Amino acid sequence: MTKIVRTIRTDATIDRVFEYLADFTNATEWDPGTASSVPRDDSGAGVGQTYDLVVLWGNKKLPMVYRTVSLDPLASVTFVGEGSTTIATDTLDFAELPDGGTKVEYSAQITLKWPYRIAVPFLGSKFRALGDEAAASLTEVLAGLSEHP
Repeated sequence: MTKIVRTIRTDATIDRVFEYLADFTNATEWDPGTASSVPRDDSGAGVGQTYDLVVLWGNKKLPMVYRTVSLDPLASVTFVGEGSTTIATDTLDFAELPDGGTKVEYSAQITLKWPYRIAVPFLGSKFRALGDEAAASLTEVLAGLSEHP
């Protein structure tokens, strides 16, 4: 298992940031590793919503199914995804900053299934790079939310 944690700060309000990130269809905009994210129904973001994703791993496109497993408005949202090689838990925790901006702590816990898990010791730098890329992209996208009320 690998855990990646990144903290992002933005001038955007917590309600805008939470609304945007609680809808996992937006992952294609802020996560360079997500090629597509399509909800299975039109019920909107919320516990139980399921998303069909295509994730990028090098030159491969891998299908995964993600589901919103918990949602605490303006505080936290957790998604769990599963594919043929991976189980992932993505949690976003939100805190309002004193200046009115928002702090987001993004945590991704990635577990490779057998027999792929034997490669985990060799993939640490790849996972860290993916976390850095997602944090940089998320920082940029959230800055855009604060510029467009």
